[in-house]
Amino acid sequence: MIDAAATLFRRQGYAATGLSQILDEAAVKPGSLYHHFPRGKQQLAAAVVDSTGAAIEQLLRKFLAGGQPVADIVDRWIALLAAGLTADRRDGCPIEPIATESVNASALVREASARAFTGWCKAIEVRLHTDGWSATEAESVAIAVISLIEGALILSRIAGDVAALEAAKPAARRLLCR
Repeated sequence: MIDAAATLFRRQGYAATGLSQILDEAAVKPGSLYHHFPRGKQQLAAAVVDSTGAAIEQLLRKFLAGGQPVADIVDRWIALLAAGLTADRRDGCPIEPIATESVNASALVREASARAFTGWCKAIEVRLHTDGWSATEAESVAIAVISLIEGALILSRIAGDVAALEAAKPAARRLLCR
């Protein structure tokens, strides 16, 4: 159910995805949804964000621990996002569509989204600090890099092309190479 909801939320957004669509896609009965998620769609969306956000953070930390330059890792991350968007222009960040809508719609989902983005920033921040950056500079640059990627992804999705993501690569590199 979480996987089906994640795909639908990522491609359609929170508001445009109905519970019946999620149930149909996941091939589950409504009782299963409310058994696992008594607070309904909000709780399911928060679980999607927590699960997806944690998986991305874990992958990011794994790559960052490998010793390759952070700028190279970010380049590859952006390239993966661009490839996904090229394959299906409905794809993009698995968190942003839910996060953007949740600011006013659901405190539960907004908080899960904030945790996910914070985790991604923290992963980059820790690596930069390990590489000798001051704590303040590492935190600031990590937030800027995630902001740059997410903003570029939104612009690319809206435009229907990957130009903004491609422009983000050298910009991120400039931030990360001092």
